[in-house]
Amino acid sequence: MTLFAAALGMILALSFTVAQPVFAEPNVVQQVTSLQASHLFNGNATFVNATVNYNFLGEGGNDTFTLAGGNFSGSFVATDLKNATFNVVTGNPTSGTNATIFSLMGGANSTFNIIQNNANGTVSLVIVGGPNSFVNATSKGTVSDTVLSIDLGVNSTTSISSQFSGNITTVNIVA
Repeated sequence: MTLFAAALGMILALSFTVAQPVFAEPNVVQQVTSLQASHLFNGNATFVNATVNYNFLGEGGNDTFTLAGGNFSGSFVATDLKNATFNVVTGNPTSGTNATIFSLMGGANSTFNIIQNNANGTVSLVIVGGPNSFVNATSKGTVSDTVLSIDLGVNSTTSISSQFSGNITTVNIVA
């Protein structure tokens, strides 16, 4: 028991004396909720050496989400009740790199426009749409590892024309 207490004391002492490095990468965290209809949400992850986390909630309907995946790593969560438009560019327009997760949920009559330009890195997109929704995924040239998980309501349509070239390409669509 004495040995356990001494070990625990040493661990606690070390946890309070170890300083965090000054050169740590910045983090960007943004959470926005709007009750108004037709709100515009913007999330940009093309920052150099930054980890980003965006959480957007549109409760008024008819909202537009413009999301730019990016350079280092990040995650986007965007949710709307109905008639939403999601415009997503998956990678950094300059370098094409990415390590981003997108979780998008729109109610009835939602549109998901995905442009993939992640020449490097992995992009994961989880899309849930209500009835009469539309997913259109295209790419600018070949794209690296991609995971698409799409679940749409009745009378919905999906068009996937990305040029997949990564070692990991998984596409799962339920409509």
